[in-house]
Amino acid sequence: MLAALASVVLAVDGGTPPVRQELARLARQVAPQAETPWVRQWLATFETLEPVTPQTWFCSKPERRCVKKAPPDAGFTARVVDDEFIYARIADPLGYLRAYELAAANGFVPAKKKVVDFGYGNLGALLPLARLGANVHGVEVDPLLVAGTAAFQRRVTLHDGFFPKDGKLVQAMGKGVALWLSKNTLKRGYVHPAEPPGAKGSIDLGADDVATLKVIHSQLEPGGVFLIYNLAAVRPGPYVPMADGRCPFSREAFVEAGFEVIAFDADDTPKAKAMARALEWSADWPDVGQTLVATWTLARRPKHQGP
Repeated sequence: MLAALASVVLAVDGGTPPVRQELARLARQVAPQAETPWVRQWLATFETLEPVTPQTWFCSKPERRCVKKAPPDAGFTARVVDDEFIYARIADPLGYLRAYELAAANGFVPAKKKVVDFGYGNLGALLPLARLGANVHGVEVDPLLVAGTAAFQRRVTLHDGFFPKDGKLVQAMGKGVALWLSKNTLKRGYVHPAEPPGAKGSIDLGADDVATLKVIHSQLEPGGVFLIYNLAAVRPGPYVPMADGRCPFSREAFVEAGFEVIAFDADDTPKAKAMARALEWSADWPDVGQTLVATWTLARRPKHQGP
């Protein structure tokens, strides 16, 4: 989705690195679609993203460890932390626009509120949200996202671990969350793939659905919301887990966990397609207008409810 941001080489004249320059340009391009004042402010912060001083780290997948100096033993891979890693790793952070608009439409404002972003991928969406006064917590399973971003952690809190089976992680995330968000992470295809029958997803939550939802419910403040927003490319042919963007949990599981279900697998495709066009995703997704599908589920912890 981010072909225009793929290069992180400095401009020939020593000016703005392309990643930050392109994010600022695309933020201006998609800004007319922002309906909420604070979402427009979030987009405006992309004009002043901090430059990143490139660093090389050495990471080992089996040990899930990243260090600054290459160990003498094998198994460590060199990885660079730079503008692309911080702001555009894996996905376009501006693609949060529709998720934030839906959260706003359901009462969320970032100032002085706690946010959890599950599977954030890069800091490009987190840091601008924090600049609006939110207490932002990101959860991922890449230790370099924590180890290599010390200069930015004064604004956000990053957690490395497997939710919810890692009890220490759950405890570190804390409670009082106003918005618990999963964008393009909690997909049915990743958690409960439909094919082949009985297949296990690539995301192992380590608990049954109701138990997982109860943990999220316990982290929310009364009136807090849990939003799942998924984008997928749906094409004819064999089942593709990535393209199954439906909610991985049933409506009944939400209710059993204590949630009030506001929307369940609601369609956001028309507005998502407009966002995709403005963000020029067609550069590496040529048939985006035909294949893009967007769905969202939102559940609220009732304001007057026990723990």
